[in-house]
Amino acid sequence: MKKSIIAIAVSSAALASVSAYAAEGSTVDVYGNIQYAYADKDAGGNFEDNGSTIGLKGETKINDDLTAFFKYELEFDADQKSGAEDNGKADLDQAFVGLQGGFGKVQIGSFDTNYNNAIQDAVDQFEYLGFTNAAKTSEGDTIAYFSPSVNGFEVQAAVQVKGEASETNTNTNANGDKSSSMMVVKYSTGIVSVALGYDSRANTADAEATTGLAITVTPLENLSVTAKYETTDGDTAVNSDGDSIGNDTLGLAARYGYGAGDVYASYQNVDPALAGTNDFNEYAAGVTYNLASNIYVFGEVGKFENATNSDTDTQTAVGVYYGF
Repeated sequence: MKKSIIAIAVSSAALASVSAYAAEGSTVDVYGNIQYAYADKDAGGNFEDNGSTIGLKGETKINDDLTAFFKYELEFDADQKSGAEDNGKADLDQAFVGLQGGFGKVQIGSFDTNYNNAIQDAVDQFEYLGFTNAAKTSEGDTIAYFSPSVNGFEVQAAVQVKGEASETNTNTNANGDKSSSMMVVKYSTGIVSVALGYDSRANTADAEATTGLAITVTPLENLSVTAKYETTDGDTAVNSDGDSIGNDTLGLAARYGYGAGDVYASYQNVDPALAGTNDFNEYAAGVTYNLASNIYVFGEVGKFENATNSDTDTQTAVGVYYGF
């Protein structure tokens, strides 16, 4: 009981401080979510946190033409109180500051890359299950520019800045002190949206660029269909875990809003260039059901082939999302 009272008092004081230090013309909001999933794979089943976060975001109006903004978001494990070392501790998910006006938007910090958002997300669209994506620059240490839409065209450019003292500059990565650049060009009409993306990956160990194309068609207001193609230069490509991934990836996805939620499905063929591997397929589908505007449940099922053998991992997941 005493711990609860103290926690409430500390939380109230913290929120009061946020309000007290919100300058005139500024807004600060507290937001977050709790997400759980039960997943079953060939390796077995497990009850898991599914990406719970809590954060602060706000903006300050500098003048009629210029607004400053920020976001600070932490991700934490909400499924168990104790266990392995670091379990339950919060990790940075996003943190950035920026300026927005008639020129567009500039922001600096750690956030999802513009390449990932424009090319990969529409096919890798699942709540829990995950598809193989082409190698890309990591998040963090990034300066990005987002142009306004002009006659349907948008340009997004970003640079991840590294230096000799960077954590990526190690004996195993001779390129760790270099900067990596990303560029996305979008064109949208009422029905069709096309995005062409490029990621130099100049500060990765292999320094092999990734290029991608995504085309989305929305024949109905609540139906979208996306096709994507990605390719990574060179003979090898690895993801952040050191696993081999595809040098050429073809994907197709569809999403339909049925009123009380969404039904969605994706297919992908991945063709690795690594010796001893074969192309493989990934299939998955899911459905969400809204209990309220900020609460929904979901169910997903997928089949994932293997690049090095004939095994297929059938995965299922059910879960819940509560946002605040």
